[in-house]
Amino acid sequence: MFKLLFFLLFSLSTLCAKSYDFTELRYSDAIGKFTQLEGKITFKQEGLSIEYPKSKRLLEYDGEDVLFFENEKEVDLPSVQASNMMHYFDILKLLHEGDETELEESFDIEKHDGKTLLSPKGSIKYYIEHIELIKENNALKYVKLFLKNSDYITINIADEIR
Repeated sequence: MFKLLFFLLFSLSTLCAKSYDFTELRYSDAIGKFTQLEGKITFKQEGLSIEYPKSKRLLEYDGEDVLFFENEKEVDLPSVQASNMMHYFDILKLLHEGDETELEESFDIEKHDGKTLLSPKGSIKYYIEHIELIKENNALKYVKLFLKNSDYITINIADEIR
């Protein structure tokens, strides 16, 4: 009975999920280095998952905890790193969902030349300088996170995988 219930819940959450291929470019100011990754991001009702197939890495976020897998083995993350990831994932999820009321509570919003510039309010402003994003037909296509330490992360999102 338990297995059937688990299977039904898992199937329902998968039906509600939306997956996208993406490319990610990270710049680390401390070492002056760029890293480019390709992956698949799946937005779920409660969280998201990010898979990097070439490096055999997987991040699972359920809205409360982050799990990191490398070569199909779970790897413990330091609590500070896990906490930062959860903040970024919450922001990505919010940007994907596009809830204007929630966005306005968390950011000052300016729109210029097809780009939206978000300046954080509250505690977010201690680790994110600002965010640029582009949406096409209400679908998130481009996100660039400018971090307080002068690093940045650029994410280009392809069309939904069907």
